[in-house]
Amino acid sequence: MAERIVISIGILLLIMGCSSSYQVKEMSVGIGAERSADLMVGTVLFDDEWTVPAGSIGCCWGDGGARSFVYDVPFPSKVVVAWYDMDTDLFRVGEAKIDNKTGYEFIKKMKPVIVRSTGEYSDYELPYLIVGMKRNGLIKVWISNSPADAIGRESLEIGSGMAQIKELPPEDER
Repeated sequence: MAERIVISIGILLLIMGCSSSYQVKEMSVGIGAERSADLMVGTVLFDDEWTVPAGSIGCCWGDGGARSFVYDVPFPSKVVVAWYDMDTDLFRVGEAKIDNKTGYEFIKKMKPVIVRSTGEYSDYELPYLIVGMKRNGLIKVWISNSPADAIGRESLEIGSGMAQIKELPPEDER
């Protein structure tokens, strides 16, 4: 009987040790698009659990122009994004898989930056999760130690996916 309990505890510890849920105390989530794209982003859903607002996005591929802050969330393993391209009149929905282990490891090793516009040293080590969309449906996800141009900025691609063209929902469901 004692042997079964020891084996059960060992299996439980193994399962807990291999968990893919990495908790993040505080993180900024940025949403961006390729330059000159005029996208209306409606959904940015992480792991079918938590979302961030986006709205109208027109720039900052890789920098995350529209930013929101989240607290005490698990580092995501996927993101679902839905957007409407106002120039091409296309509605797209797609999913990008995220390597959450690599992203979490990046956060643990982050270094501070110098803000280029002010020259100030920023020792506030806040991770930036950035989701970028292109007109052709490409979705990319990066983790960074700064939202944009800073001295010492590091950025690592940790996910990608492709959105498909979908039919727009009926007017009364938008």
